[in-house]
Amino acid sequence: MSFAPGELLEPPTGEWSVRWYREFFGSVKWTRALRTSAEVAALSVAGALVGGLGLAVAVTRFHFRGRYILSSAVLLPMFVPAVVLAMGLLPLVMLAGLQGRAYSLAAAHCLVSLPVVFLLLRNALAQADPELERAARGLGARPWTAFRRVTLPLIAPAILAGAVIAFILSVNEFTFAVFLGTPGARTLPAALWPEARDKDTPLLAAASCVTVLFTLAGMWVTAHLLRRL
Repeated sequence: MSFAPGELLEPPTGEWSVRWYREFFGSVKWTRALRTSAEVAALSVAGALVGGLGLAVAVTRFHFRGRYILSSAVLLPMFVPAVVLAMGLLPLVMLAGLQGRAYSLAAAHCLVSLPVVFLLLRNALAQADPELERAARGLGARPWTAFRRVTLPLIAPAILAGAVIAFILSVNEFTFAVFLGTPGARTLPAALWPEARDKDTPLLAAASCVTVLFTLAGMWVTAHLLRRL
């Protein structure tokens, strides 16, 4: 449908055209939404990985009072509807003057992806033998060096999986973008919604294809970067 030359949302029956892709990439509205989605997704992945890894290390490597409560609290966003979370975050974001900023959208997306990343990394750390890290420290390695050179390679597949999942969830998240975004700062799903509601042109199909390709490209870049670490 995205290659249809006409105005109707239907598969092309004869001639194929890239008219709607030219219109997508020639429009400031769509390119800005695509750029905003990329910025928010990158920040969301970074935040989810840092937060998820830190929390996973805390509950698996350290024994302190309340760590089970902490583990349960991290999972709470999974059981709260996204609309409720968005409505609760909106007053805080407005009070801080961050409405429509990539930082606020990324922080909201982290609430969705953090539980998944935390579960993946917690399970990976639980299966990684801590004696290997202790042996490295016994041979003279500093704590951070031992963790970076021994433990991180062991949990690298879980880190990669968490990064990919966080990226997919951020790119396709719609509810937070509607509540916390502004007309000048919309992600691609938020920009697609009024187009789908008010119009019915192949531009919708073109934008949807770009979203899928953008998601696949982001997954490939994330995997490539993490494998080089």
